[in-house]
Amino acid sequence: MNGRSNWRRTLVRYLPLITASAGVVIVYVSSLYEDRLTALFIITAGLVSLLASIWYAANPFLKTERRFFALREEVAQFINLVRELNQGAIAGARDATERAKAEMHRSVDRMGSLAGKEGPAD
Repeated sequence: MNGRSNWRRTLVRYLPLITASAGVVIVYVSSLYEDRLTALFIITAGLVSLLASIWYAANPFLKTERRFFALREEVAQFINLVRELNQGAIAGARDATERAKAEMHRSVDRMGSLAGKEGPAD
């Protein structure tokens, strides 16, 4: 891991707390203004900041650090093969289970060749 990704991971971890704290401070600052319209706009900005922190905490869209997309896609395909193998075993279809097992072996070989290769799947 490089220093940049550690810094980013730390920022992403504390982003909801930072945003919520900023929202609370903004709402408190609004009490300093005598003009009600200005205070209303500042309170709205603070509440939007609080709402954004809640949304981000529930669904952290900046958190992804995936780099090995092709390998991930092959693993997903392998899981589908496991499902096929199980369905064939439940149905008692020996030829379907043997075909799924053979395809799983080829998939493991492809995973071995894709391991460590970054970038999009071809």
